[in-house]
Amino acid sequence: MGYGTRLLMRIENIARENSCSFIKLNTFSFQAPEFYVKNGYKEVAVFEEAPVGSKHYYFKKAIIQN
Repeated sequence: MGYGTRLLMRIENIARENSCSFIKLNTFSFQAPEFYVKNGYKEVAVFEEAPVGSKHYYFKKAIIQN
């Protein structure tokens, strides 16, 4: 498991501890949006050419309470 995955899991655990029901985030096509999909995030919107030559992605993931 890489550093990015471990960091994301820690953030999700903190969200659970604080009774959050979901996490929203945004990223660009040059910042590995596939990483978030691989970790269970669903694409909710994408803007083409924002910035020019790139895409701006918005993701959301439901947080299951323990």
